[in-house]
Amino acid sequence: MGPKRYTQVPCHIKDIPVVDLVVISHSHYDHLSHPTVMELHKAHPNATFLVGLGLKKWFHACGIENVEELDWWNDVDITLSPNTGAKRISDASSPAPSAKSSDITARVSCLPCQHISARSAFDKAHTLWCSWAVSSGGKSVWFGGDTGYRHVPELPKEVDDYGPEYADLPHCPAFKQIGELRGPFDLGLIPIGAYDPRYIMSSMHANPFDSVNIFLDTKCKKAMGIHWGTWVLTVEDVLEPPQLLKKAMAKKGLPETGVFDVCDIGESREF
Repeated sequence: MGPKRYTQVPCHIKDIPVVDLVVISHSHYDHLSHPTVMELHKAHPNATFLVGLGLKKWFHACGIENVEELDWWNDVDITLSPNTGAKRISDASSPAPSAKSSDITARVSCLPCQHISARSAFDKAHTLWCSWAVSSGGKSVWFGGDTGYRHVPELPKEVDDYGPEYADLPHCPAFKQIGELRGPFDLGLIPIGAYDPRYIMSSMHANPFDSVNIFLDTKCKKAMGIHWGTWVLTVEDVLEPPQLLKKAMAKKGLPETGVFDVCDIGESREF
């Protein structure tokens, strides 16, 4: 039951060598898969899950105790000690713990986005949906999770909802706040798909024109388009999002390639 995949998974849990930390954007089944979480926990029992408010009890019901629950704008500091295998997590409002030169440190921030959560017809918005930022070694990445940018009314298919008449539709202010308070970011992982029909999906899922605005608001230096070509969720063509992304970049006077790109399934990029 439920949505089907366009594509097979690019790798399996057993192929991932080390998992120290997992961030969960929200509770929808395509972002919080019970079989996947259980397989991760089995293969990496010391991995810690960072989740939005209200989700800790779901993990506890799965028998997973290594869970930290955060609200928007909460930060935690992570210290990994490769020599001993130790991991420390502390509230970033507290003094940072002393770290050895061999330690790996990171700050992880739970941040807003424009979405919703549910795992049934009876728990809509019972748990928090989030985006996440990770800063380590002088570099930073922002993961947008699932998010919309604005709400678009029902319009004829041929009407451009960024045209003059609709260009000033209200949009979510959280992305500018993220850019101002936690940015700039070296890399953004920004959703670009599952957006049609717009009048239904725009408040929850960004289309590429929204995505470029999110990219600019959050002050990302570069970005990769995510959340497309995986699940059959909406009616746009599976290959349309990356095509529209190039048009959206050009519309803002930005390079069509090399700044905000997409990967092939299973492809790796270094930044």
